[in-house]
Amino acid sequence: MNFVFEDTDNLKNFIGCPDINKSGISRFAPAVINRIREKHRDIKIYHSSKMPSKCIISSGVNHHPDDWAVGKYSDTSVLENISPQYLKALQEGRALLVLDQSLEGYQTEWLWEFFHEDCNTFQVPPEALVYVTGNLIADEQYTAWADYHNITPRIKVIPYMHFEKDIFEIAERMNLQPSVDADLEYKVANPIKTYNCLQKRQRVHRSWFYLYLYKNNLLDCGLVSTNSYDNHIPNIDGIKPPQHLLEEAGKLLPLIVHGEPNNVLGDHHYITRILPQVCLESWVSIVSEASFVDSEGTLFLSEKIFKPIACMHPFIILGNKGSLKKLREMGYKTFDGFIDESYDTLDTFPRFEAIIHAIKKIDAIEDKASWYESMREILEHNYNVFKDSGSKDLKAHIELINYYNEYFKEL
Repeated sequence: MNFVFEDTDNLKNFIGCPDINKSGISRFAPAVINRIREKHRDIKIYHSSKMPSKCIISSGVNHHPDDWAVGKYSDTSVLENISPQYLKALQEGRALLVLDQSLEGYQTEWLWEFFHEDCNTFQVPPEALVYVTGNLIADEQYTAWADYHNITPRIKVIPYMHFEKDIFEIAERMNLQPSVDADLEYKVANPIKTYNCLQKRQRVHRSWFYLYLYKNNLLDCGLVSTNSYDNHIPNIDGIKPPQHLLEEAGKLLPLIVHGEPNNVLGDHHYITRILPQVCLESWVSIVSEASFVDSEGTLFLSEKIFKPIACMHPFIILGNKGSLKKLREMGYKTFDGFIDESYDTLDTFPRFEAIIHAIKKIDAIEDKASWYESMREILEHNYNVFKDSGSKDLKAHIELINYYNEYFKEL
């Protein structure tokens, strides 16, 4: 399999595009899926000046489609920014264009139409476009849209779950060796909080959840980090919390765990660290995912969910509806019967309420050590699935290789 880049040192394409999005970074970036070359020795890298007849033109796209497709921050579409050499190769079926948004799970209703209109405008066969995304239900959404509109031919959509392997590799470097017995021994001998909830970047659902914790008097029984929302007003589908609650709860912010701020270093530092001590000092992790609201139209599981799994810690996911169901499809077990997991099927605001109710029920358990011990089989099973999956080829890599071979089979 061949990859081609205009900048082979940094594995970048679209180097002629000057666009910068709202966070100050380039519209186009190296693709995460470029990591496929680390595991597959037969993958070759070419400079665009020596472009082979069968190849992948790959590029990462940053943030929301509003930032990289066309709209708020650019007047040009994706294919308007591609080099004439690349465009001709795509038109003639000699190349695939991979757009990789797998660092995020953002989704928008107009994206599928945008892709097809861009292909039609520049006479690129839709099959030549591969969209890689952290939205784990994007392939299902695209199929439903294409079926409804009777669209053929179609682009290739690949959900990319690379965070599982990322955290596995970090845990390996840390020589992390969790033990239910060791955890219980520590918890029985020390004062332990009911839950931990680590929130760094302010997002609307995180601000709302902090207000729910405050309003329900649950902050004191948790290890909670939350940064100030300042003038940010958490608006979910036009609904805002009471102003007096925002002001009253805001006086406590920022909340810091272990006296260590979580916003003084670069994002990469916090994304790639695992905090086993926080799991030791709490009975359950509330995993504050990057996405929560139903109207966002996505299902995104980031590195955050795999950190408690790597520490053999039970969890509740403050994330998209269906997150637990998706984990079970991946082979993991969840904690139904020990934790009230009815929240996973509920809409946005009932889901908030159900998670708060689940925390209260755990907080009320008198013998938390026995409750924790009773989940041993699930915790150990999940850790073993995590190790097994983390050491294997990523499903998205296999899917891309298969699609590449299928697309170019007649060349």
